[in-house]
Amino acid sequence: MNAGNEKLNTVLAELAPIVLPPADYPPATIVRDTPREELNARIQKNAEKVGMELTAAHWEVINFLFDFYVNCCEAEDPRYLNQATYWKYVDCLYDDTCENPLESKDTKDCPYGKLSAHEATNAYRVYRILLKAFEKQGGKKYLYELFPYGPIFTIHLLAQLPRLRHDVDPHFGTAY
Repeated sequence: MNAGNEKLNTVLAELAPIVLPPADYPPATIVRDTPREELNARIQKNAEKVGMELTAAHWEVINFLFDFYVNCCEAEDPRYLNQATYWKYVDCLYDDTCENPLESKDTKDCPYGKLSAHEATNAYRVYRILLKAFEKQGGKKYLYELFPYGPIFTIHLLAQLPRLRHDVDPHFGTAY
């Protein structure tokens, strides 16, 4: 990414990315709480606005990232359903034989690993997961052919999600 790139400057000006301190509100929480149809419609509208045509390959990466956020990233809050669930959770912290209802996620949905809420706000950690997931298609080269300004940076921009920490390194001209 160089500073003189007019196309990128146009895209940034058009979409007005969320440039609050990056990821103060974890994107995984937003993706989890927003209907997928709404996110997809927002991405499609913004892609059309900046003249970007999204193919099935683009949507595969986008949907993978959103599924990863929903299934493999911890939430900031444990989403207690009720008081009984909370106290069962507390009791299970001290009993190894207890089945904790809040930790019952199946790991088969996360073959590339899980991230804590804090790790999921770091672009590089999420980027490494994307590289592993799309390694057979060509990894980094494949992702940057689809998203020349960086896959995570572009998807967050199109979906108008908060930016992740360190999603752009201007010193090396890199966007994740």
